[in-house]
Amino acid sequence: MAFTQCVVNETLRIANIIGGIFRRTMTDINVKGYTIPKGWKVFASFRGVHLDHEYFKDARTFNPWRWQDDSGATCPANVFTPFGGGQRLCPGYELARVELSVFLHHLVTRFSWTPAEQDKLVFFPTTRTQKRYPINVQRRNRV
Repeated sequence: MAFTQCVVNETLRIANIIGGIFRRTMTDINVKGYTIPKGWKVFASFRGVHLDHEYFKDARTFNPWRWQDDSGATCPANVFTPFGGGQRLCPGYELARVELSVFLHHLVTRFSWTPAEQDKLVFFPTTRTQKRYPINVQRRNRV
């Protein structure tokens, strides 16, 4: 199931349901030469970081192999944050991962599918498929 976790990570990286979070600055903060005054609201964009080519090579390409330990991919702390982080880490993140893993296991082992028509990913305003990825599904014969 190690590769399943790679698929889950890549899915959450490309198509995280939460685009980002708002935070209020507690003090004046200097970021790359700009000062954000105390009390201002800042939007931290998960999608902006998860799709950044500086951290993820070919960031708009679905590549679960990038999460394998021997792939050479490095991810600095606080770059991959699909469930938030720190004190505000989602309390259900482990349950969500288990549910995704069980769903994927049953989908892959019990069904086969083929695209009903060509489709492509669209990245704005959220990551989605242009035609909602229509598929033909068939139940696999149990042996």
